[in-house]
This record gives sequence, structure tokens and C-alpha cells, in this order.
Amino acid sequence: MSRSAATRPKAEADQNDPSFATTLAHGLDVLAAFRNSTGSLSNADLAASTGLSRPTVSRLTHTLAQLGYLKRDAKGRFELGLGILAAAYPVLSALKVRQLARPLMRDFAAYTGGTVSIAMPFGLDFIYVETLRTTDAVPHVPDVGFTGTMATTAVGRALLSLYTKDELQAYLQAVKAERPEELKYVQSRTLPDMELCKERGFAVSLGEWRREIFGVAAPLYRTPAGDCLSVNCGIPSFRFSAEQIERECGPRILGLARSIRSLVTNV
Repeated sequence: MSRSAATRPKAEADQNDPSFATTLAHGLDVLAAFRNSTGSLSNADLAASTGLSRPTVSRLTHTLAQLGYLKRDAKGRFELGLGILAAAYPVLSALKVRQLARPLMRDFAAYTGGTVSIAMPFGLDFIYVETLRTTDAVPHVPDVGFTGTMATTAVGRALLSLYTKDELQAYLQAVKAERPEELKYVQSRTLPDMELCKERGFAVSLGEWRREIFGVAAPLYRTPAGDCLSVNCGIPSFRFSAEQIERECGPRILGLARSIRSLVTNV
């Protein structure tokens, strides 16, 4: 299975795998805890978030701080360090589509008054690898590295439309194991909308993820390594009606996706 498919369910299988490095996984869990935080975290916060013991967390944060992946603030709490950025640089720099697509993305952002982003799957979530907007006067201003669920978003449906049958089955199994509360929604809304995206080339989400945001997205392509990419726009709901999103913004973002694909193909 490619890297675009859903990540493994967090099950007992890991504990029974002799090649699985549990300590390393715990350290990455500590770093992942910062994804949902806008501020610093204490060892107690991290223990509560990860389910690890305080002594274990203390050893991990000490090690990660020594290596530059965490740093302490004035209160002795932890923040992500620049080591994270340095580790991510090779991934981002290898995605040439980011530089190629920026002018087109900027034009689309100016048209909608929203935020245009390129996303890739990240387990059951998506992650932005590029994002542009022409104004900060919007209700949501994500940046590179922002993650959100694929279940309720247009960008998630666009990404899932690129999955193979086996990858979709793995995604469903992961939802059952990790987020069972989302399963009914995925089956009744996400997957049918994904099929509709395959037919017309774009997906919409009208306030499902955040009430004040209408989302519209289109699949881009799969890389030779199997990674999936899509382009989306989060639009303030007061700028367009639901009908306009379907009739105007959908076909336009499909055109944007085609233009980006053409640029990448001709490089």
C-alpha cells in the first residue's frame, strides 16, 4: 500500500511486531500532541494527551529538547523547536508543485476571497503542504502543516477520490478502529460525495467542517511514489451562496486543478 493510504490503526498489532520501535513511536506521539495546541505544553499536559506516564514523558521531552525538536519557554513548558522545521524542509522542497502553482492559487484566492491550499493525506486527516490567501480578513487562516479530518471536508473527498479500492477499504478500517464516531458520517456522506467528485471532477462541503466556511476542492494527481495531492479553497460563507459554490466555484477549481497539472507535466 502506498504512503497515500490511511495509516495503520493504533491497535495491538504494533505491540506484537518485533521490528516496531515503541520508544521512537512514543517520542513521535509527544511531538504529535502539539498539532492540536496553539501554545506551550507541560509534561503533565503531554502525559494527559498521549496517555504515557509522567516519567516517560519527562525522559522523552528532555531528549527531544536536547536534539532541538522541542524547546523550553520562560515557564519551563515545552514548544516545538526549529529541528521540526529543518526535518520538514526536504519534504516541502521536493514538492515542486508548490512553487509552480502559487501564481494560479493567488489568482483563485483573489477571486473567492478565501484561502487556497494544496493538501496531501495524513492518516485519516489531510495536511496542507502549501497555502495562499490575499487577505487575512477571513474566519480561518491555516498555514503549511495545518491538519484536519478528511471526513467532513471537500479536500478530504477530493483526496479520497484518488484512492484505489484497497486504499479506500484501509481508510474505512482505520476509521472504524480509530474514530468510530465518524464511521456513520463517512458511509452516508463522505463516500457518496467522493463518488460524485469522481464524476464531475470537484467536491464541495457547505459548512460541514466549520459553519462559516464553504469548501470546494479538486483532485490533482498521484506522484510516482503514490502520494495523492488535491487543491482546495476555504471560502467565507457570506461571499457565495451554496448554489454559487456548486455552479461557479466548483467548475473554476476544476479548471485550476487542470492548469496546475499541466504546469507540473510540462516541467
